[in-house]
Amino acid sequence: MGKRRFVRLALVLALVFSTLAVPAIAQTNGQEDAPEIRLRSGDPLSDASGRDDVQLDRNGRGSYLIALSGPISQAQADALRATGAQLTAYIPDFAYKAILTPAQAERATQIDGVTAITVFQPEYKLSPDLAESGLYRIRLERGADRALASADIEAAGGSVLTSSGDVVTVAADREQLEAVTALNTVAWVENLMFREKHNEYGAGVILGANVANASGYDGSTQIVAVADTGIGGGTAATAHPDVPASRIVDIFDWPGVSAQGCYRVVPDGAVDVDSGHGTHTALSVLSDGGVSGEGKGTAPAASLVFQATEDYARFGLACSTFPDGYYLLGLPDDLGDLLQQAYDVGARIHSDSWGSDAAGDYTVDAAQVDDFMWLNQDFLMTTSAGNSGIDGDANGFVDADSMGSPATAKNTLTVGASENDRQGDWSCDTGIGNGCTGQNDLFTYGAAWPGDYPAAPIATDPSAGNAEQMAAFSSRGPTDDGRIKPDIVAPGTWVLSGYSDLYQEGYDGAVNPQNGAFQYDGWGFPLNEQYKYMGGTSMSNPLAAGAAAVVRDYYSKAHAVDASAALTKATLINSAVDLLDENNDGSDDNDIPIPNDHEGWGRINLADAVDGSAEFVDEATGLTTGAGDVYQFTADGGSTFKVSLVWSDFPSTEAAVA
Repeated sequence: MGKRRFVRLALVLALVFSTLAVPAIAQTNGQEDAPEIRLRSGDPLSDASGRDDVQLDRNGRGSYLIALSGPISQAQADALRATGAQLTAYIPDFAYKAILTPAQAERATQIDGVTAITVFQPEYKLSPDLAESGLYRIRLERGADRALASADIEAAGGSVLTSSGDVVTVAADREQLEAVTALNTVAWVENLMFREKHNEYGAGVILGANVANASGYDGSTQIVAVADTGIGGGTAATAHPDVPASRIVDIFDWPGVSAQGCYRVVPDGAVDVDSGHGTHTALSVLSDGGVSGEGKGTAPAASLVFQATEDYARFGLACSTFPDGYYLLGLPDDLGDLLQQAYDVGARIHSDSWGSDAAGDYTVDAAQVDDFMWLNQDFLMTTSAGNSGIDGDANGFVDADSMGSPATAKNTLTVGASENDRQGDWSCDTGIGNGCTGQNDLFTYGAAWPGDYPAAPIATDPSAGNAEQMAAFSSRGPTDDGRIKPDIVAPGTWVLSGYSDLYQEGYDGAVNPQNGAFQYDGWGFPLNEQYKYMGGTSMSNPLAAGAAAVVRDYYSKAHAVDASAALTKATLINSAVDLLDENNDGSDDNDIPIPNDHEGWGRINLADAVDGSAEFVDEATGLTTGAGDVYQFTADGGSTFKVSLVWSDFPSTEAAVA
């Protein structure tokens, strides 16, 4: 009998969701015993005096909230559609945001099961932490004409800086923003946060990739996309010696777009000249490894699609508080554009080691990722959790609620960082002329970041050496709506991977003329001119992306199955290992068993994931409301029966609490 069992089922409401193009989950009806409507701004039906003023657009339509008595039925869906209502977002519990005329709203009140219709006020669209004046990201309603919406935003006083897909970046003061928010085409407003980088033994030994690769599961049937700073010299021939050009499907450059009155972009193509971040992450996924196997990726036979998104920016005027430097400005406002490009050339795993410091918030980025994965359910995006785990109250333990975005998305595989254990391999090349004489010191968290980790046991904990322990900096859950994140963890300290061959200190004589600096040479001294050490959830995420490619490779070779994202995610979760020191208290005592908000469902274990002992169901049809299905399994007495249920869910809305 297999030691693990998992099934992957569609969510009960999947068919209803697709019929409406919006999800249905819960209820409110304004009655005393009804569940509340969970907007971040509060329950709009709890105030009996409620406002009924509505802002109408050029077509005479306004924004309303329609509350139902329970999960939406097909008859209710058809009846709402017949009124002309355009349902744009689900609001828990059992409510929808809709665009319709006042007359259509009146007709909708007569539909059986509709318990209340109220105006969706502009203030419901505002993130609670908005700055009084500055730069904002505005998400438009589904189907809105971006050109017309941008013109309306300008007319309302906002200054449109950039736009892409359904997102517009705007400079405005608070008074102007209130006028902008009243527009029906505006769905959500949040502060603009620039996306940041989330700065072998880890994959091969700790994650079990050596065993999986030796069994023939090495990613050779898979294409993995990596969106990051750049890769090597920017071409397939100059990417890195240990990623042959024959395994590089394509390299795309996503140049940043200058924003008038904010910043000017200096494009440099797909080269990786500043941090070397993109080269390092890409090789963690699929490097052949060096002559002695050093730096070998998790999926060493997978093919690569690279999307370069970093350029140099010079700031001024409204954005003069930002320092000139390298930013991920090539990441589009609408992440669906980036993901679609990778999907179109065959990638089904997408590795993203970047994000914004969202502190558990479900942002526009998270909603866009969920939307793309809902529409393309064979596509899995892996995302670094972020490096915002700190001990803010100085009690010696890492605080909760620091998850970045898009790591807060429901469908992505969110990856936290555990500690690495390089099995005593810390030597570096002695011939590079930079004073390297032997081993790199394993600094403690408190020594490296004294303000973040002021108290023991975290302050005195070495940054590597215990594979059963979390990395202190790894962002923790839960998300603001209560979900467990991260999903899994992988080693993220002292990870050895590719060194971009440009402006290397100690190897090259010249600095980067753009900023007068050498490329970042990582944690401690590089191993050699081809490999260096780095740390962060940026480093754990590509190891996990490679693991996802190996799992898909296994299903393709062993079962002739093109695994869905949900099946891939379920396999990694089901076979993961419960860390013994998830809370960094210095003791391998497993104080908080999985799942938990430190490690999610545990550390990846590829050897078990692909050993063939688990049974699986990859259900694609889904179930209607109230329907069910039955699966029977036989387990040996006294053995563990473990079931992992994963589905690709419809995106939430940023205005809702859950």
